[in-house]
Amino acid sequence: MIEGISIETFKGDYEGLERMAHASWRDEYGEASFPNFYRPAFLRYLFDRIPAAKKDHLVAAYKGGEIIAFLANLPQRFDLRGSVYNAIYSCLLVVRKEYLRRGIALDLIRTAVEANKRYGYDFSLLTLETGHRSTLMMDKLRAEGNRIERIRKSGVMARILDLGRVDASEDLKGYEKAAIRLIGAHRPPKAAPAVALREYRASDLDACHDLLDRYRKTVALARVCAKGELAPEFEYPDVARTLVWEKDGRVQAMINFILHDHLGKKVERWAWINHVAFPDLSPAERVAFLRAYLNAIKAAGCIGTIDFTKRGWPAGPFYRARFIPYPRAVKLVSWTFNPSISLAAIPVVYEIQV
Repeated sequence: MIEGISIETFKGDYEGLERMAHASWRDEYGEASFPNFYRPAFLRYLFDRIPAAKKDHLVAAYKGGEIIAFLANLPQRFDLRGSVYNAIYSCLLVVRKEYLRRGIALDLIRTAVEANKRYGYDFSLLTLETGHRSTLMMDKLRAEGNRIERIRKSGVMARILDLGRVDASEDLKGYEKAAIRLIGAHRPPKAAPAVALREYRASDLDACHDLLDRYRKTVALARVCAKGELAPEFEYPDVARTLVWEKDGRVQAMINFILHDHLGKKVERWAWINHVAFPDLSPAERVAFLRAYLNAIKAAGCIGTIDFTKRGWPAGPFYRARFIPYPRAVKLVSWTFNPSISLAAIPVVYEIQV
């Protein structure tokens, strides 16, 4: 450890974490936009669900009382081929730019790993973006002999709802705008008069939980959610919203999304899809449902929406609703502690995306 730096449980200094993270991310991404994953409302949405006895899952490095690095570990359960395991979703790793390449991130990771083993977790999931600093660190840790397994690579899909505002914020290149127009991904979504979407209500919790729980039967690795865990994910002020389609007297489709502010030349709001379930709809109904969703978030002021592939629901309806592949990809990996299981090369995983 560098003299004067301590690793401690996160003290709840949300605004300081946000400032530190922005400076670090701007240093890495340059003029490109990036989502504000460190908005205090979003962090509280994630962290308030962690039991008080496990607040040490949020690890930070401090120097002189100021936060200089952070790592979150979110307790979750997963169904792996019919058996339920206790796991961690590790995310939001960030180091103040002045302290990069000085071993602080590795110290945070090793502290978290020791805690994960002490609590008896079976594995820890991490989402890594190609070329990102965290990816390079995990490669280094894998080379040291740690059991870090590659699970699957996931692509990104985006639907543009206001090309002018996206361009002003993202500073799109000419060929990017030309490709968007050629595909028609900038066109207003078609109306879906047959789909009567409405906001999620607390009374929908059982139906929505049942829809999502069906993924345990269709994919090899699926998140297991208690109803109490899902309630704040479905509805959280200024962070999470859910829209449902009640058809033939029951909820047959739901879509849950997170409101993220993208920090570019301007600050613009996007909707990141978190949960989708429409197993009993026909292909045409699925497309109509997505078009109704697009119209709803456009009316709410979002300039676009993002989803990730290989999460349990089919990509076809999204492409028919004029989603386009986005030139980024993420890799899901597992730091596997339980020697009796392996998560390597699972093609589809139902999990959250942070």
